[in-house]
Amino acid sequence: MRQWHCQARRVGAHWCLTMKTRFIFWLTLLVLISFVDAAALKIHIISGAKEYQSEASMKSFSAWMEKHYDVKFTASWGHDVIEKLPNLGALKNADVMFVFARRMKLVEPQMKLIRAHWEKGKPIVGVRTASHAFQKADNEIFDRKVMGGNYLGHFSNESLKVINVAKAHPVLRDVRPFASSKLYKAGPLAKTTTLLQQGDMGKDKQGITWVNEVKGRRTFYTSLGVPEDFKNENFRQMLVNAIFWAAKRDLP
Repeated sequence: MRQWHCQARRVGAHWCLTMKTRFIFWLTLLVLISFVDAAALKIHIISGAKEYQSEASMKSFSAWMEKHYDVKFTASWGHDVIEKLPNLGALKNADVMFVFARRMKLVEPQMKLIRAHWEKGKPIVGVRTASHAFQKADNEIFDRKVMGGNYLGHFSNESLKVINVAKAHPVLRDVRPFASSKLYKAGPLAKTTTLLQQGDMGKDKQGITWVNEVKGRRTFYTSLGVPEDFKNENFRQMLVNAIFWAAKRDLP
């Protein structure tokens, strides 16, 4: 009987030790997962440009980037002239706002969330129709002051050569010249911008890609972004570089 009790105590002690070990293991794993999640760069997409298939392009790009880099995307999928975006609250916790939208007419509470992002000096990446993503009054601020641009319309559907101007800039690292189409017209840029690329369609040449730095806030804009661009490795690499540069993270 005494021997049985001794064995029982040994079994009980072993069981307690095993459970304690398992508890410590899972607790450590949860802490590590939380740390990794916190370290990942958080990017929120605002999409809504039907003509340029922004949703399909951004879903493909975000899935590709999450697979290859330490980033985590959330998104508000919308369309032209939409008044209320889904899941916009996720923008509050995002490091970077990625805008590929056209002439949205968002309700004031949602525009306040978006304005709060740039007013706090948080980074922004804008593609194609981001220059006229919102209502006219907000576009005047967002395009001209926040992004440093000056959208003046566009040319017809003609091919163009993308020329790297500021070749030493980090955003253009490993980005080779490539071809695109549908050149936008850009007026004089803000003095705080740095022009990175020009689009040359032979009869005209326009600034198409630039960065803007104001009071510590970094923004990137390119008027490229037709569906074919997102299939181009140089365009994707530029977007990756731009996201990390704008967030002041080391380029991978």
